[in-house]
Amino acid sequence: MSLQSRRGNFRVRRHSGGWMKSGSMAAAAAVAFAFAGGVLFSGPAAAQQITHGCACLHNQTQAQVSYRYKWGEGEWRTTSLRPGYQTALCWQYANAQRSSPNLVFELDVDMSKGNAWTKYAIARVQTAGNNCAAVGGGGHYNVSYRPNTNNGFIHITKRN
Repeated sequence: MSLQSRRGNFRVRRHSGGWMKSGSMAAAAAVAFAFAGGVLFSGPAAAQQITHGCACLHNQTQAQVSYRYKWGEGEWRTTSLRPGYQTALCWQYANAQRSSPNLVFELDVDMSKGNAWTKYAIARVQTAGNNCAAVGGGGHYNVSYRPNTNNGFIHITKRN
């Protein structure tokens, strides 16, 4: 089973509320508090929020694609990704070293009824969540048609 979300469709939580003006002293205190909070969250506290190693796949084909993966010597997980969708492959860290087993990834590159499982090296990046929105620029990959194959074969390329 994979987590999928439509490209461009993001859930945004909005917090409604505002500052109540009660004099310049309250405003100064609010600014000082906000600054101190920013300093605290930009230092070691932010680093402690790293919880996963993830890579994000983006299906840029017009068809559902099949892939399988495993972490280290674990069990293979075979799944698919619908056209225009993205999914995150994530390992939740269980140790202070923030390390994960190797990600072994195979894509069925044959778009016909046959199978042609092909291994790809998919690098993970450290993230603060287990979804594509949390994955930094170095961890995104496109699944697209291989050039000059009449859309008969697909491949994976690193996303810019």
